[in-house]
Amino acid sequence: MDSFNLDKYLIGSYYYQYPTDIEVSSITFNSKEVVEKSIFVAIKGFKSDGNNYIEEAINNGASLIITDTLPFKEYKDVGILIVKAPRQALAILSRRLYNYPDKQLKIIAVTGTDGKTSTSFYIYSLLKLLEYKVGLINTTYLDTNNKLIPSPYRQSTPDSNILFKLMRECKDNNKEYLVLEATSHALSPFFNRLANINIDIAVISTITHEHLDFHKSEENYLQTKLSIIDLLKDNGIFITTKNNNQLEKCVLRAKERNKKYYIVENEIDYKIITNNKLKPIIIKYINKEYLTSIYLPIFISNLVMASLCVNKITNIQIQDIFTLFNKIDQIIGRFNIIENKIGRTLIIDFAHTSDALIKVLSDLKKLNKRIIVLFGCGGERDIAKRHEMGKVAAQYSDIIILSEEDPRFEDNNKIMKDIESGIKSINKNLVPYKINNRTKAIEKAISISKKNDIILFLGKGHESTIERNGIKYPYDEKNTINEVINKIYG
Repeated sequence: MDSFNLDKYLIGSYYYQYPTDIEVSSITFNSKEVVEKSIFVAIKGFKSDGNNYIEEAINNGASLIITDTLPFKEYKDVGILIVKAPRQALAILSRRLYNYPDKQLKIIAVTGTDGKTSTSFYIYSLLKLLEYKVGLINTTYLDTNNKLIPSPYRQSTPDSNILFKLMRECKDNNKEYLVLEATSHALSPFFNRLANINIDIAVISTITHEHLDFHKSEENYLQTKLSIIDLLKDNGIFITTKNNNQLEKCVLRAKERNKKYYIVENEIDYKIITNNKLKPIIIKYINKEYLTSIYLPIFISNLVMASLCVNKITNIQIQDIFTLFNKIDQIIGRFNIIENKIGRTLIIDFAHTSDALIKVLSDLKKLNKRIIVLFGCGGERDIAKRHEMGKVAAQYSDIIILSEEDPRFEDNNKIMKDIESGIKSINKNLVPYKINNRTKAIEKAISISKKNDIILFLGKGHESTIERNGIKYPYDEKNTINEVINKIYG
């Protein structure tokens, strides 16, 4: 990529100082990642300003600085490009640096408050089982080179410079399709990580209540989610489900954009066969039964939505796709039942919204067993959801243990108090245990449990760290549970 003419790609941009080197090796907004001939984009974040790291970036070899602020000192032998929106510039130029990989792939993008990760994984898995050349970028997994690995990124949708690099890897490894989890942050005008990407299929699982700390209002959050429909190609299609609380507005947006749309339950008349036991679910479709590898009905909805998506991509009959359901692997941190020697049902799940808690707990309540639930809420995030999650836990649980999720810089006692207010609004006599340290909380859950109890460990799922006061400490929920069992029971 030639850095000299970049101003023509960014509306309203201009060179304050021309670069001396037109070759570009990489693009980043992290000064520590800069190498020789890198473009450094100075981005103002929530807690730091990239403009404060320009000098470090230059010392590390940056040949071009992109910023929205005139430099406060002179820099020699480096280009300085002034732009209106550095984050958008990062996306546009990353796309160009990696030679527009999105144009060379068929992209299926999945968003929603809950169900993004499972739906995207199911689409990927079904295409893989059908021997299609498909890649995956989502919260838990990454496949850009024909090997599925745990995602090394904390963000479900990586920053645009990483995202386009991963897309390029997909194409260079002969992928034809890419399944991409698209978060509301990535879709937002602020981050704009998907700037100018055109997608083939857009999927929305649900739209309820999340991330209001960032989006400020439910309407802003809704409009951000709906914007995924705006990214569709001229012949692109939109898929959603009747489980989506904002179904009417989603369909209206698709009609306004003149896009084909499909509602899962209108296309596939299936039934879930349950026996109130914690066993893989069977579904019935056109008088035939199909075994799945899934234990929870809400994931079945996501699986069938994935099958409709695959049907539209491949034209393979729905019933033929259904025969693959029992071959799909479990998703890390999504309703994982942990084998144990103590006679309890131990379940790890990533549920971290009130809607997700309802869908997990309401089905488990039908098993008529005592339910112990352990969870928290992330610090410096949507405060309003804490009360609602407490209400749900009080409705469906027998014992509640509140602990940490990722307190960040917030006092976890305050977080637990916010959750407790919801619990008390439903049942004043239900007193939750409040234990700041998650490992200690797990010890409490195991030690007070009895045989045949169900213990739910919610909110961490697949995550490999707990963030406290700006430090990310290594953490693995499954390993911690097993260590606690061995400590208590030997």
